[in-house]
Amino acid sequence: MGVNSKPQTMDSIFGHTKYYIDFYQREYKWEKQHVESLLEDIFYKFEEEYNPDIDVNLDNISKFGWYYLNTYVTNQYSGKTYIVDGQQRFTTLTLILIKLYHISEKTRLQDKTDWIKNRIYGTGAEGKSFWMGAHDRTEALDDLLNNGSKTKDSKENISIKNIYKNFKHVSDYLDKKFKNQENNYNKHKFEAFLLFFMKQINFIEILIDDSKDVAMVFEVINDRGEKLKPYEVFKGELIGQLDKSETNNYYNIWKEHIGELTNIDEKEADNFFRFYFRSKYVDKEIDYKDFDKEYNKVIFSKKFNSIIGLKRNPQKVKQFMNKDFKYYSKLYAECLRLSKSEGSSLFFNDLNDQDRQLLLILSAIKLDDPEKKEKIETIAFLFDRHHVLLQIFGCYDSNKFTKTIIALNKNIRERSIEEIKEIFKEQLLKEINEIKNMSVKDLFQYSLFRDTGTVLNIRFIRYFFAKIDHFIAENINQSTDNYYDMVRNTGHVNGYHIEHILAKNKENKMVFNNNEEQFDRERNRLGALLILKGSDNISSSNETYDKKLKTYSHGMLWGRTLIEEFYHNNPDFSIFCKKYNLSFKPIKRYDAVAIEERQKLLFELVKLIWGEKALVLK
Repeated sequence: MGVNSKPQTMDSIFGHTKYYIDFYQREYKWEKQHVESLLEDIFYKFEEEYNPDIDVNLDNISKFGWYYLNTYVTNQYSGKTYIVDGQQRFTTLTLILIKLYHISEKTRLQDKTDWIKNRIYGTGAEGKSFWMGAHDRTEALDDLLNNGSKTKDSKENISIKNIYKNFKHVSDYLDKKFKNQENNYNKHKFEAFLLFFMKQINFIEILIDDSKDVAMVFEVINDRGEKLKPYEVFKGELIGQLDKSETNNYYNIWKEHIGELTNIDEKEADNFFRFYFRSKYVDKEIDYKDFDKEYNKVIFSKKFNSIIGLKRNPQKVKQFMNKDFKYYSKLYAECLRLSKSEGSSLFFNDLNDQDRQLLLILSAIKLDDPEKKEKIETIAFLFDRHHVLLQIFGCYDSNKFTKTIIALNKNIRERSIEEIKEIFKEQLLKEINEIKNMSVKDLFQYSLFRDTGTVLNIRFIRYFFAKIDHFIAENINQSTDNYYDMVRNTGHVNGYHIEHILAKNKENKMVFNNNEEQFDRERNRLGALLILKGSDNISSSNETYDKKLKTYSHGMLWGRTLIEEFYHNNPDFSIFCKKYNLSFKPIKRYDAVAIEERQKLLFELVKLIWGEKALVLK
C-alpha cells in the first residue's frame, strides 16, 4: 500500500482541488456542539495571541502559535480527489469561509473578499465549482454564498438540512466574536483572524495511492475515531468491494433507498438491516441476539458468510443491492408508513410498541411477491391477535414471546397466506396449552377469559377497551375518541385511566356480603372495568354506582351501554346487537351477576374483533 503525507494550511487545501465525497463517508451530520467545539478551539488559540495594537500583516500573524486540525485522508481516482476521512470538517470549514466572505464584504476589504471567494469556489470550463460542492450541495452553498443566513432551512436530504442549520450556528458565533457593542464589525480583529485562519491552521493530508486499500483504511479510522452507525460502515464494506468505476451507480442506489428510511427516522436504517437479515437467515435464539449491535460484522463473520455470501463477493453484492436491498428496503419503508396509519392492521401493533411485526412481514414476503399486500395486513392482524389472546388468556411472558417470534420467523418464511394462518394458529394453541397445561383445540374458550382483569398491563387494558369502543362505534355509525388518547396519552386532560365500576366503599362491599376476597376478585375483572378520560376518572373514583352512571353517560360507548337512555337514543345499536347476537342491556345494580354478564359480552366482542371471521376479512 502506498501512503503519502503532506502538510497543508487552509490556504493550500482550498483553492486548487475539487473534493469529491467518497461513498464511504456518511452524510454531513455535524450538529451545533461539533461546530461550536471546532470554532472554540480555533478562537482559543487565536485569542491567546491576538493584540489589538499590532499591525495586521502576514509577518506578524506568522508569529502566532499554529493550531493543528488533525489529518484528513484522500484517494485519487481518474483525476478526481476523494475525501475518505475529513468531510465533516471540510464542509464546516467551507461554511466558515462563506461567513467570512460576507463579513469581508461588509467591512469593505475587497482584496480579502476575492481571496476568500477563491477558497470557496473556482471557475473553469464547466463554470462555477465549489471545492466542497459534490453530492448535490452546490445549490445550497451557492444559496448561502449569495443570501447568507436569510435563507430558511431546507426540506431536502439530511446533509442539506445540516448545511443550512450549521451555517446559522457559524454565522451567530462569528457575529458574537467580531461585532462590538454598536453592532459593527471589528475590522482589525476580523482581518487578523482571517490571516490566522488561512495561514496558521495546519493539517496533514494522507493520500492513499491504491483505491483497493481505501476500505481497510476507512475501517481502521472508524474503529479508532468517532463511531459511525453500523449501516454507514456496512455501506463501505459492501460498495468497497466493487470496482471504482461502478461505485457511483451503487452508491446512488444506496443513497436513494437508505434515504427513504432515514427521512422517516435515522434509526430505521439499522433497524431495517437487523430485521432483514434476521428474517431471511436466523432460525435460533442465539443467532437472533448476534444482530443486536454491530450486525455488519456478523454478516461478514465466518458463521454467517457461508449462508449470506456477501464477503469478498462483488457479484453477490451487486445482486443483493439490485434486488433484495431495493425490494425489501422499500417494503420496510411502506410498512413503517402503514404503521402510522389508523386504517392499517400494522397501526395496532405499533400502538403497543410491537415493532417485530416488521420482522415477520419481511420473513413471509418473497421477492416480487404477488401476495405482498395481503401478507402485510394478514401478518399484522395475526401478530396483534397472537399478542392480545396471550395477554387476555393469562399466557403472555415477554421472554417467551421473543422465542415465539423467532419460531414464527423461521416457520412462515416465504410461505403462502393460508399456510401462514395455520402456522400462527398452531403456535398460539401450543403456547396456551403449554402454559395452561391443557389440550384445547379451539382458540376461544371462555374458561380462559373468565377471570381476566387488572393483572394485565395498564396500557394493554386501555388498548383492549379502545378496540372494543372503536368496534362498537364503527358498527353503529358513531364516533369515539382517537386511539392515541385512549391508549398512549397519559395527560390529565386527554389521557384515559382505568376505572373500577365498583369503588371500594361500604355500599359496594355489602353487595358481596362484605366478603373482601370475593369483592376484590370481582371488581378487578374486565367486566367490572372501563376507561375514563382525564378528570372524569378522578371525579367518579369513590362514588356509588348510581352516581357513576352520570359520568359514564358522556364517556366511552362501552360505559354508555350501562345506561338505559343510550338504548332509546341509538336505534342503530339495537340493529348491531341483533346482527351479532349480543345480549347488551342497561344495568341498574352492579353485582356479581352483572359483572359475569359484562365479562361474557366482552368475550363475544373479542371473538368478533380477533376471531376467525375477522381474519377472513384480511
